[in-house]
Amino acid sequence: MTGGPTASQPSGTAPPGRLPQPPQPSALTTGDTPMLHRLDRRRCTGLGLALVLTLAGACGTRLDKAAIVAAHDGHGSQSLAAGSPSAAGSAGGSVTGSAGDLTGSPGAASGSAGAAGVTAGGGAASPSAGATLNGAGPAGAGAGGGAAGASTGGASAGGARAGSTAGGAGNAATAKSAAGGTARPAGQPGTPGGPAAPGAGGAGAGGAAPAAANGAPILVGALGQTSGIVGAAVGPALPALQAWTAATNAAGGIKGHPVKLYFADDGGDPARARQLVQQLVERDHVIAFVMHFTPLAGQATVDYLTQKRIPVTGDSGAGQWFYQSPMFFPQYCTGQCWVRAMIYGAAAETVPQGKTKLAMLNCQEAQFCVDADKMWPDLAGKVGYNVVFKRQASLAQPDYTAECLGARNAGAQVFAMAMDGNAIGRIASACARVDFHPIYFIHHSALLVDHAKDPNLDGMIVPLPSKAWFDNSNPVVAAYQKALAAYSPGAEAKDPSFAGWVSAQQFQAAATLAPDPTTTAGILEGLWSIKGDTYGDITYPRTFNREQNQTEFLCFYVIRGSQGKWAYTDQGKTLRCPK
Repeated sequence: MTGGPTASQPSGTAPPGRLPQPPQPSALTTGDTPMLHRLDRRRCTGLGLALVLTLAGACGTRLDKAAIVAAHDGHGSQSLAAGSPSAAGSAGGSVTGSAGDLTGSPGAASGSAGAAGVTAGGGAASPSAGATLNGAGPAGAGAGGGAAGASTGGASAGGARAGSTAGGAGNAATAKSAAGGTARPAGQPGTPGGPAAPGAGGAGAGGAAPAAANGAPILVGALGQTSGIVGAAVGPALPALQAWTAATNAAGGIKGHPVKLYFADDGGDPARARQLVQQLVERDHVIAFVMHFTPLAGQATVDYLTQKRIPVTGDSGAGQWFYQSPMFFPQYCTGQCWVRAMIYGAAAETVPQGKTKLAMLNCQEAQFCVDADKMWPDLAGKVGYNVVFKRQASLAQPDYTAECLGARNAGAQVFAMAMDGNAIGRIASACARVDFHPIYFIHHSALLVDHAKDPNLDGMIVPLPSKAWFDNSNPVVAAYQKALAAYSPGAEAKDPSFAGWVSAQQFQAAATLAPDPTTTAGILEGLWSIKGDTYGDITYPRTFNREQNQTEFLCFYVIRGSQGKWAYTDQGKTLRCPK
């Protein structure tokens, strides 16, 4: 006995044994104003009835975590939970909510698996623990915003985690009312959670409306981690991907085809990552992955995606596997390439100042950290550094006083770190307590905007693989800032987020060149047609050769955080590519 449609089905008609639900407004938007609704008596009654029906009709099957949230009509995004085996989608399981109500607080009722976590009229039903709600595409933006931003009540840095909601995302595509009538598809102009009608301040305002994206949808996936220590660093890519999807669809799609984005959170588990990409490819029929931001688990997907010939068009900056398969297309220098770029970029700024004594502190948990710990000592002498202190530590370590004392007593002037953003703050605080104030340099994915406000980190150097997220003199960066504000309100513009935008620009360039952007073969042809493209001067020139592993190109910009602000260094505003 089944409990409802599978994850990839739109919530159209009520499944057998399930009463149709009346249409309701989006859980986070009313008209043009994003807000968190209070649950009135009618809605509470309806949610309670839905939960009773779900539990009664599940026939004993059950998803360990909410597998799928937010089924759309092909114009938005939907999300897989962070990886129980049931994330692969038993067709009949019930979702028993243990975290997340419509306001993101714990303990409210959750949507059924049959409704894929979405109320019939477009309201985002709440996920159980482990689920994410991610809004993108026209289903994710009204005239005043109301898209993929995190709710109050506990969204992670990436804007989506267990129990959080993303505004306006849960529109059921062709949900029927209790009377049997068909609601307007989510994402149509003027619908709650959809794009604004022309002239209303959304897409098309101030001029002619763009042509509608009426072609077959382009089904794309994203695999990442939005929770935990690593999720806080790389998770901000997700709201940027959602904002790109929404902005692209509001502008008419790609060659008239709307983009539909599926997101899977692997929780940093390699086995889950492998399982989830298979599900997305074989059941949800994604033709490409617009990004992998999963530094702990991405390696596990390489063999499968290579065998199935599914391209991946972007990374968070830590994946060496992007150079190990012809199906992986880095949008910029990543993995060991970036290990080298970090020390080259920092040395270019500090060695001319006579600051040559280098301390190193790298994490134990991620392969990038292991690679940095091995490679930096050999590279240091080539760029003018003398390594005086080297140690590895855990990202979860509560105190780093011993490491700071070791570096200080060794006479270090520059402190290189492959750590996460929160650990970096704790390290700087510990070092300040022992009167140690070096120049720090870090990985761009660990950057927190507030690092520039921390007096203990003043003067910190961050090499970047792309233009800086704050450089709105560049039209592509300005478009990113505008889209993020419009479609992912509450999401913070910063480098880990902009990494998602750069990945999306690379995919869009390939799709535009593709003979048929709705097929994997078409996207591959588009990627192999890219020759020297910088996607609007946001990365170094990209060229992909047919059926070949990608070549590492070490190129970087450099920024500095000081007195609450980020800015390019004098040299860092120009892209440098040392040989």
